[in-house]
Amino acid sequence: MKPILSVNDLAYRLGTSPARLREIACEIDKDREIHYRLKIEISKKNPAKIRHLWVPKPELKAIQSRLRRLLQAIPLDPSAHGAVPERSPRTNASRHLGKKWVINIDVRDFFPSVRHYVVRDMLRHYRFGRDVAWLITRLVTLRAGLPQGTPTSPLFANLVLTQAVDVPVSEAACSVGAENTRFLDDVALSGDRPHGVINVTARALSGQRLKIWRPKGPKPKFKVIPNSARQEVTGLIVNSKSGPSVPREYRDRVRAAIHQLRFLHGQERDRGARSIAGRIAYVRQNNPGAAKRLQRQFDEVLNG
Repeated sequence: MKPILSVNDLAYRLGTSPARLREIACEIDKDREIHYRLKIEISKKNPAKIRHLWVPKPELKAIQSRLRRLLQAIPLDPSAHGAVPERSPRTNASRHLGKKWVINIDVRDFFPSVRHYVVRDMLRHYRFGRDVAWLITRLVTLRAGLPQGTPTSPLFANLVLTQAVDVPVSEAACSVGAENTRFLDDVALSGDRPHGVINVTARALSGQRLKIWRPKGPKPKFKVIPNSARQEVTGLIVNSKSGPSVPREYRDRVRAAIHQLRFLHGQERDRGARSIAGRIAYVRQNNPGAAKRLQRQFDEVLNG
């Protein structure tokens, strides 16, 4: 896209005035959170896992949504799959089917660790005006990082990493005949000998002040998996060359939720049914046969 050089041009494209943009940016710059609503999410699988989502209030959300539409015109490296139109966990996993080795690398505390000055430098790299880069940075960051819960954070994380991380990792992977993809904070490498790309990935991420999880704990987020074991990429099994598949444990949880639906009533039953329908649709994308059986059980409960 053509870079935005003046604040007046930016304000025009965002449907507001330069003065109002500066006012909002200055308020956020002082770490005042008046333009956000804090939402705390507790993981159902792991109650100890808590996410703090900073949901923008209507005015800032509208501005951020317009910013996202504007900056989506900047091209990303083909290895980026997360929060990219027409790409998905399935397209991401499909690049790693039937490989001898699969390596999963996860970034620690991803969004808050993408610092405000890295976002500003990225915008300057794309030749946005100095004041424009400052304003945009303040409009999309909070507490000096990208906040979880906004419409812009996934896009800006991709823009920061596409040149600094995706490009050098893709070049290193290509040089050894390996595949590489990134789904936001989840980097996957695969092939006959992709191990040498690990250090390239770690150095590229470190250059953006990002750290990777180390291989420790009962469920490490850094994994080197041979094809003799179950290989997963973005939650899908990729051992077979025929296509990604949903793990059996996920399908079993959907089946258990269908059974539990029999004992729910009113709004709780309606919410449960909507959740199950969405989960069956996800299974259908990857395992049509299993989805058909789940749908049959679901229909029996709904009509019973």
